[in-house]
Amino acid sequence: MSMPRKDTPHVDTQSLNDTAADVYEAIATLEYAGRRTSRTEIAATTALPAEALDQSLADMTRRGLLVVSHDGEDENYVPAKRSWSAAPDQAIGQKLS
Repeated sequence: MSMPRKDTPHVDTQSLNDTAADVYEAIATLEYAGRRTSRTEIAATTALPAEALDQSLADMTRRGLLVVSHDGEDENYVPAKRSWSAAPDQAIGQKLS
C-alpha cells in the first residue's frame, strides 16, 4: 500500500464538499481500524452511489489529498499527508513533558 508523502503540499480538508469529507473520513477511519482502504471498503462504509464515490476519489487524488496504489484486485487510497497516527495506541508527533 502507498504511504503518505512528506513532500505533498498542504491541502486544507475544510475545502472539501460534504461528499468528499465523508469519503476522507471513511478512509481515515478504515485506516485507523486496520482495515483495507480499498474502493470496495470505502463504498461499503460510505454507501455513496458509485458515480459520486468515483468522482470524489478522482478529485481528491487529483488535488493531492489522496495517494492511490494498485495491489491485488482493487485500488487502495490513503491520505497523502496525515497528522495523526494510523495505528491505534501509537501516537505520533511531539511528546508532551
